[in-house]
Amino acid sequence: MVVNRKIVLLVIAITATVGSALATNTMFAALANTGSAGATANEGVCFDKSWPMFSQTNGTARLPHLGDWSRPPRTGNWSGNVTVTVTTEQAKSTVSNALKEFTVGNVTDRGSVWVVSIKYNDKAVTDVPLGKLNTPTSQDAVKAVQESMGKGWTTGEVKQHGFIYNVPIIDANGNTISNVRVDGRTGNIAAGFPMLRR
Repeated sequence: MVVNRKIVLLVIAITATVGSALATNTMFAALANTGSAGATANEGVCFDKSWPMFSQTNGTARLPHLGDWSRPPRTGNWSGNVTVTVTTEQAKSTVSNALKEFTVGNVTDRGSVWVVSIKYNDKAVTDVPLGKLNTPTSQDAVKAVQESMGKGWTTGEVKQHGFIYNVPIIDANGNTISNVRVDGRTGNIAAGFPMLRR
């Protein structure tokens, strides 16, 4: 008797699932077939079928508009159409020239590491994480960064991410210790703390 009850409940659950899937499919099919020319403005339709979300000609994504369906969606990549006027060589040269003017900024305790900010023109442009095992105090962390800067830092292979160039900072031992960002539109060093990409 208990086995029969479980089978009946299982059949009811399967029937309800299949029925709900069928009803959902019917609703979406009805919405998709509301017109072949696309929706007019403010008709309550989410997507205008006359404007595909992905252009087959140039491979760029199209961003849908929220609300105003009387005009086509904006084309271009997801970050917008940005003209990059700086080359990777110029970005690397900018950071190489600025390395001489880098100074040590504030030290922040982040649990098991010290984070030492590096400043350029009184703006924090990057940070250097140091483990507390080798630098137990914040003064030790500052001293270690100052010694490393004194031995000489160089720039590594530049990587472009959108209109930002990430320029790795390499110490005298050949270790990448941080990144500095250069704005590809202006050629200026961007303030902030870029995450280390390995």
